Amino acid sequence: MRAAKVLAVLGIAALAIGAFSAAAIAGKPKKKTNVIFFSGSPKFNKSGKVTAKGSVNTSFACQGGRSMRFQLLDATGTVIAVLDGSTSDLSGNWKLQGQLPALAPGAYSVRVKALKFGAKKFVCKAGVSIAVPIPAAT
Repeated sequence: MRAAKVLAVLGIAALAIGAFSAAAIAGKPKKKTNVIFFSGSPKFNKSGKVTAKGSVNTSFACQGGRSMRFQLLDATGTVIAVLDGSTSDLSGNWKLQGQLPALAPGAYSVRVKALKFGAKKFVCKAGVSIAVPIPAAT
């Protein structure tokens, strides 16, 4: 009986600690993230290789080391493939490249997504670039 009471007290203490830490994480200020392409990017070549360069436009604490994903979208905006993944440099710049898979006829596009990131004092929200249509000649 005594062991059951000790176990119950420890369980309640663990739940309380978990609730306080979840509240502390949820209470951090959230920073918006915009993902932008540099001028002339992305570039598509005839063999299906796509190269994109750009930057993460957000507060300084949220720029460096962001996980980036280069995504292929179908006409409805659904991600059908991840072409590349990397991280941004300290100033928020990134470069991604990938090979387009064989695609059925239709409208496709590419975009870049910056994943959610936890900085020391902030929660950096995920962000996506505009979707850029893939030229029909590719």
